[in-house]
Amino acid sequence: MNTGTLIATKSVSIATVFILMAALLITKAAAMGFSVTPELPENQRQNGSSFFDLLVEPGMQQVIKIQIANQGSEEITVLVELITASTARNGQINYTASGQMDITLQYSFEDIATIPQSYFTVPARGEIEVPITIIVPADRFEGAILGSIRVLRETTDEEREAAGMLVNRFAKVTAVRLVQSENAEEVITPGFELGEIVMELVNYRASIIANIRNTQPMIKKGARATAGIFPADSNLPIFENVMESVDFAPNSIFPYSFIDRDGLGIDPGDYTARITIEYRNETWTFEENFTITAEEAGIINEGALNQTIVNTSFPIPLWGMIAIVIGALLLMILIIIIVVIVCKRTMKVCVEDLLKEYEAKKALTVK
Repeated sequence: MNTGTLIATKSVSIATVFILMAALLITKAAAMGFSVTPELPENQRQNGSSFFDLLVEPGMQQVIKIQIANQGSEEITVLVELITASTARNGQINYTASGQMDITLQYSFEDIATIPQSYFTVPARGEIEVPITIIVPADRFEGAILGSIRVLRETTDEEREAAGMLVNRFAKVTAVRLVQSENAEEVITPGFELGEIVMELVNYRASIIANIRNTQPMIKKGARATAGIFPADSNLPIFENVMESVDFAPNSIFPYSFIDRDGLGIDPGDYTARITIEYRNETWTFEENFTITAEEAGIINEGALNQTIVNTSFPIPLWGMIAIVIGALLLMILIIIIVVIVCKRTMKVCVEDLLKEYEAKKALTVK
């Protein structure tokens, strides 16, 4: 790890973090006063569930519906969005926002589903019905298509003004899974691949990301992941990580993250990633060499809010080196001059004292 020079705390950046953290705690009670309920159709596989799990046929068109109920005393505006499920950094399936999808993805949920509009008004103590049209591809697809319907309540100007800062926008999601046979996912042979390894900021902390690819159209739950990041010439890892249960969305990328939580920075150089994935009594092992350049390390380390050490491997401009050398020489010359002056004065005082003592002894002898 980096052993550069200690620098002062980035007070402005840390203050910004505290402001953002405080903002995340501000959630208006009114923002939670609505509910979303799916209207389950006849081709629902799991009756009584809180999400759509549909058995569909090639080329069919189906309209599914959700009910949005407003329990508040004022009308609200909601944003309805369609999202393809991905794999989040924490190892869970992400239904709330778009994530990284693998190039093997054949059909995304957004590709086959539409809504008539994005914004809807729900009257006070009332409810509305929102239709979602699904057009199943004409060709049969393997495995599952997984996505969600996200309903986000918009905040009013009055709520934002009352909060005085950022306000949490409260959202609810309803998952949608489409399959073309009862055992659509069970018959697929699972597979994982190691994608690109990069350095980037994660929550404003320097990190190394190893992208694990789920190349199959199947949900994989409970995979075990173990990994280490090693300098090329060492068997001592700079990062180690074990995740006991990782859930993968179909054809998605899991950004396996190794985060510099201590703020020591990540040095440029050559590294090796060793990663093992265990799933259904099978094991996938990956070993990949990669390089972090001085420029990459400098940019990412400087952008980290918890950075306590300057990465001295990042190039210093020539004029900066010259200024440092000249400053050091001037300081040395100044120290030498001060030492010489002090020594001269000290020697002069000593000589004068010796002469006075000699004169006094000589006077006593004469008497």
